[in-house]
Amino acid sequence: MSGFGLGRGAIPALGGVSREIARNIAPDLARGLAEAVNRLPVPEPGALPPARPGSGYDRLIDAINRLPRPLMAFGSQALVLYALLDPDGFAARMQGLDAMPEALWWLLGAVITAYFGAREAHHLRNRGTQAGGAEVVTGADVAPKRPDDRSDAANPALEDWRSNG
Repeated sequence: MSGFGLGRGAIPALGGVSREIARNIAPDLARGLAEAVNRLPVPEPGALPPARPGSGYDRLIDAINRLPRPLMAFGSQALVLYALLDPDGFAARMQGLDAMPEALWWLLGAVITAYFGAREAHHLRNRGTQAGGAEVVTGADVAPKRPDDRSDAANPALEDWRSNG
């Protein structure tokens, strides 16, 4: 018996259920994906995407503003990899970080918080409009679904399931 408490036949049974679900659902998903792809607009040959407004300086600043999150994410992954490849070197660097004064940690936290806080405030201020000035529908604008709402009655797969169940 495995360490997860599953019986001897549970895993093959789950695999059979997964295959059956995939066999019934996959054709509908594939058909829906094909229809969605066919509805996509076809660009003219040689057409370029529209240029972003602004000068080269504005685009440079936009590019720099997009760097902190990926750098922090990849840097965290690089630290884990470094710890695996060179544990002694990693331990020496971490001792150096441990020697850093607490006030410097607070300053680093404040800078990161201010960066992400300002970024979030910018997105909250500009949430209601897109670049073209059109209103954006957010989750708060959509009325929540009531439990007695039967809008899913037009789903043929759900109706088939209800009639067989």
